[in-house]
Amino acid sequence: MKYQADVVVVGEGLAGLSTALSAAEQGLKVIIVTASKGPVGRGGAVHASYSRLMQEQGYERQEVERFYLEELASQSYQVDQRKWYRFYNRSEEAMNWIMDHLEGTGIKVVLEISNRDDPESPTNQPVGTHGFMVPGSKLAGSGIKYALQVMEDHFKALGGEVFHQHIARHLVREEQGDRRVTGVTAEDPEGRNVLFEAGTAVVLATGDFSADPEMMQKYCPTFAPYFTNREVNYDAGMITKGLYRGEGHKMALEAGAAWQKTFPNAVMIQGSRIGSHMPNGSHRGLRLNARGERYCNEDCNGAYTAITVLREPEQKAWGIWDQAYADKLDFYAMGGTRDAKPLTREQIFANWENFIKAGRIVKADTLEELFEKIGIPVEKGLAEVRRYNELCEKGIDEDFHKKAKYLQTIKEGPFYAGILHDFYFLTVLGGPRTNVDMQICDEKDDPIPGLYGVGTIAGDMFADCYNYRIAGHNYGCCLTFGYLTGRKLAETAHNRL
Repeated sequence: MKYQADVVVVGEGLAGLSTALSAAEQGLKVIIVTASKGPVGRGGAVHASYSRLMQEQGYERQEVERFYLEELASQSYQVDQRKWYRFYNRSEEAMNWIMDHLEGTGIKVVLEISNRDDPESPTNQPVGTHGFMVPGSKLAGSGIKYALQVMEDHFKALGGEVFHQHIARHLVREEQGDRRVTGVTAEDPEGRNVLFEAGTAVVLATGDFSADPEMMQKYCPTFAPYFTNREVNYDAGMITKGLYRGEGHKMALEAGAAWQKTFPNAVMIQGSRIGSHMPNGSHRGLRLNARGERYCNEDCNGAYTAITVLREPEQKAWGIWDQAYADKLDFYAMGGTRDAKPLTREQIFANWENFIKAGRIVKADTLEELFEKIGIPVEKGLAEVRRYNELCEKGIDEDFHKKAKYLQTIKEGPFYAGILHDFYFLTVLGGPRTNVDMQICDEKDDPIPGLYGVGTIAGDMFADCYNYRIAGHNYGCCLTFGYLTGRKLAETAHNRL
């Protein structure tokens, strides 16, 4: 069997749908080929540097000159800055575009609550995290799958076709001339080969490679041992420890693509939020490792918390606090909207009690009892608390130089210990080398004609550890570059006529 279109998009997540819908709006005939049974969304936070929603709610445009340089430094300047700044410059347009599509559908676009801290803190998250909510939902971002369904419906209304449960296997490339990629072969549900020909381009939006052990060992060796899941489910939502097997990456490499220049590939990891007063943070009080040692400046978010704990003996750590901690900081729940009010004291303690029942917080009347329960050497733990209390009373952290506002003494029982060795290995970012127009490139950095990559597969967008400071940055890139690629493909197609 054979089907023809101007553009063939492989994958039906946010990046693939954004590309397909954007191109179809410009009059191109577009086909989506996807292994899933329908649109697939994971997470929910979608970042934009600005939007009309932010303007309506009175927020200023995101500061960029200093903030983006700080973030580039956190990525060791290994990312493609052309992509980063294009995201900043064009994400407003893309967010307003998807808001237009969702208007009148019953899906509400909201601004999610994020961490509020000193501007220079690695914990602080600027305004710009958008989420989708349906009637009856309580969490911002919970409606991503409904938003994607609307996008698919609008795509089909423009004449777009979707071939579900078709697993793409190989790209088709011309033998002569510029060796353009002209299509992709896929396996249908009955195991038959189907050819999808593309007059303008094939766009790979196929996700990550975290469920392929060989690729992980080659491109992300430090974290390869933690991605143990090998069962691929193309329809699953949030999965940890291994998602996809890099089918799109392999097809691109087979067609002559080079790998991204950033090494190793960036990991998306999240750590424990237990005991945190910030919605996307980690506990800011005293942290002790399995030997009872304080080991870090605790002013770091969940991703960095996980990284620091992985470096400690037994890869274990605990946040230690007392009941007075609830009175010293404002606590906010994760998943609320930007205008959410702080939790009440009763709500804070109720949350802690729920974690106690789940075995993730330990409570005791004395510190001695607490340390015995969690297996920390009692005398060492007590000595560290005494030292920490001295620093809190001085108002100066002479050991790790944490901000004074987070120096809260631990004296008023009952006492709590929250486990910090929760690791959520979500995905691995990047792959084939791509330029700022999302064209997949060869070893000479020349675009392979007719081949594009959007979403998680795009190379050199992230480095080191995805830190969540731009909350929803990855999904924001899926939306923004998908939208822009659709426009670019239409321009390319019209220029070829």
